[in-house]
Amino acid sequence: MVLPVAIILGGVAIAALLFSMRPHAEQAEVEEVATPVEVVIAEPRTVPARVEGTGTVVADAQVVITPQVGGRIVEVAPELRPGGIVARGQVLARIDPRDYQLAVTQAESQVAQARLNLALEQQRAEVARREWELVGGGEPADEASLALRGPQLAAAEQALAAAEATLASAKLSLERSVLRAPFDAVVLQEGVDVGQMVGQATQVATLVGTERLRVEVQVPVEELPLLEIPGLGADVGSPARVVQNLAGGGAGPRTVARDGAVVGLGGQIDPATRTATVLVAVEDPLGDGADLPLLPGAFVEVEMSGRPQPGVTVVPDAAVHDGTVVWVVADGDRLVRREVTVGWRQDGQLYLTGGLEAGDRVVTSPLSLPVAGMAVRVIDPETSGPGADGATDRAEARP
Repeated sequence: MVLPVAIILGGVAIAALLFSMRPHAEQAEVEEVATPVEVVIAEPRTVPARVEGTGTVVADAQVVITPQVGGRIVEVAPELRPGGIVARGQVLARIDPRDYQLAVTQAESQVAQARLNLALEQQRAEVARREWELVGGGEPADEASLALRGPQLAAAEQALAAAEATLASAKLSLERSVLRAPFDAVVLQEGVDVGQMVGQATQVATLVGTERLRVEVQVPVEELPLLEIPGLGADVGSPARVVQNLAGGGAGPRTVARDGAVVGLGGQIDPATRTATVLVAVEDPLGDGADLPLLPGAFVEVEMSGRPQPGVTVVPDAAVHDGTVVWVVADGDRLVRREVTVGWRQDGQLYLTGGLEAGDRVVTSPLSLPVAGMAVRVIDPETSGPGADGATDRAEARP
């Protein structure tokens, strides 16, 4: 019994001796590797705001042409067809004028007769006045008026006025037998042919004015303060660029572009999208004929230049993560997370209206798993591309 215990105690002693004689490993410090990044320097400045939206081109002036007199159509202008271009005052169609010409001739005859009757009555009144003076007058006023042929003279004057009114009406009806365009327009619809009987209920054509069209642009409500809107604190509206992208891959222009200006704000907000309707006027939408026209019904993209915004910093799209986060290289070359406010986007750049200070070094390189406090090294993109010997610190990027 003593022997096994001794053996066990001896083994423990030997194990303790071996443990005390083990070699001690020295702990090495792990060197932190700085991630190379590219940066841009935040330089806040004042720039005009830019608001983008989409909308539909609608007519600023549209009218349905209907005759004011009836008759048979004897002439139709070649341009009176869908898509035809007509000028202000151009003849669209003519109604047979003969009945109205005869009415004018008859009315002119009646006027001549009424003038003759008035002249005769004036002579009779003059003779009556002289005779009245010879007999001494002195009668009551009403009897004197009768003796001097006052009622007869007034009746002749009224007859002349009625005849002249009849003549003016006849001339107006004759003038209305010619249907003219009230403004420069494009024909949207037409509904008459030569030989057709028309009346006051006949729709001859539908015209859309081409001097100016209007675009109804949908804009988020929160972006309205960025725009100059006449009647809402501005006398002149923000300038706008209206672009229609054309589908298809054939030859010729792929877009139709026109300049415009904001002229007003729609009367209500869309409850589904929470957008407001901004009205943009486009002058001379047909252009000079050298390119395609901008026509009603077109779906367009609109870019509007708004009020100048101070303190705006421009950074590439890639610098902003999750919509509102940028990473800044702080003193000590450590990452710092910043929340920013994005004002608008333009040509691959984001315009930030808050969250950065002048001189901040904003990281533009892709970051796989960025964390606050991570060590980084600012590099010069000109020396970090393929074939370069290595990245060099961009000392000039430090504030």
